[in-house]
Formats: sequence, structure tokens, C-alpha cells
Amino acid sequence: MGGSQSGERAMEVSDAGELQRETGFTAEEMQALQRTFHSICNREEADGVIHRSELKEALGFHDSMFIDRIFRLFDRDENGVIDFREFIRAMAIFSENGSLEEKLRFSFQIWDVDEDGYISREELYRSVGASVCENDVKVSEDQLFELVDATFAAVDVDGDGRIGVSDYARMVESNPSLLNFMTVKRAMGGVVSAAAAAAAASASGS
Repeated sequence: MGGSQSGERAMEVSDAGELQRETGFTAEEMQALQRTFHSICNREEADGVIHRSELKEALGFHDSMFIDRIFRLFDRDENGVIDFREFIRAMAIFSENGSLEEKLRFSFQIWDVDEDGYISREELYRSVGASVCENDVKVSEDQLFELVDATFAAVDVDGDGRIGVSDYARMVESNPSLLNFMTVKRAMGGVVSAAAAAAAASASGS
């Protein structure tokens, strides 16, 4: 195992320059992110990759759909673990250099559970329910349905019964604060805070 871990570290060093140029992170930021990566991937087994349970513990999540969505979006090659390259590239979206389009698409994909390019009423209901659960907010089933109805009334302008990327983009444009938490300075918890913030903003009638 020690050889495997040292091999992973050597790969990280060799990848660091390329990843730094690709993401725009400074050398200091890369070092900080490398420390964060190792603090997560060593929680259960020092194998140089992040497992779902390790990410769940690092984020302090309940066992909800949000951890599945976040893990899926980080794990680009879908091999069941997050390696150093995947971690850095995902975190780059939440940096100050990350584009608005990248932030918007990532946050949209959290809600688009079946990955068909649209957010259905059922997906929004499940997502908002998971969000309030993660934040230990007490909301009745009727209130959840009212929130979903209000969101669709405000966002689904073409009335096709689903929220597409363009609908979502208009919502973000009218309420930019929905993406305020999509920055690396907010730490790992900020990765999904955008979804929680979106639910809270929608609940307040945004």
C-alpha cells in the first residue's frame, strides 16, 4: 500500500504543472488543494483516491441524493472513486477563475438527477426535500409541493412542465446570489451550498 500511495503522490507532482496551467490555480492554491485532497482520501484508506463515504464524511452530509450527485459530478470517468485530477478540475469550477457557465451547469446538474438535460417536478421535489433534510429544516409535504409549484410558475416560462438549462439560466440571471457559494474560498461545503441556497431563495419567493 505504501508503494501505491507514493506512486499516487508522484503522479500528483507530475500532473501539478499541467493542472495549474489548465485551471488557473496558483502554486499556493494547488498546494492547499492537495492538502485538502489528502485530508479527505486518507480518512478511511490511504489509497490516493476519494471514495463516496470519505466525501460524505468530509462534507458532513446525511446519506441523501446530494452526496450521490456531487460524487457523480466529481467522478468524471465513473470508476467509483475521485482521483487527484478529477478533484482539481472539479474544484476549479468553484474558483474565482471558474466561468459563470461552468458554475451554472454544475449547479444545474445537481438537480437534474436522471441527467436528461431537464429538471422535472419530481426531481425538484426530491432535490428540495433532500436540501431541507441536509439543513435540518422542518417543512411539510404540502409546503414542498407549494415550493415546487411556485418555482415552476416563476421559471418554466414556456410551460412545458420541465426546467431546461435556459430556464435555469434565466432564474440565475434574475437572482445571481444562487451561485454565490460556488467558490473554492467557501471550502468543500460550498460545492453543494448552491443547491441549498437555491432552495432557500426559492422558498422566500425569488
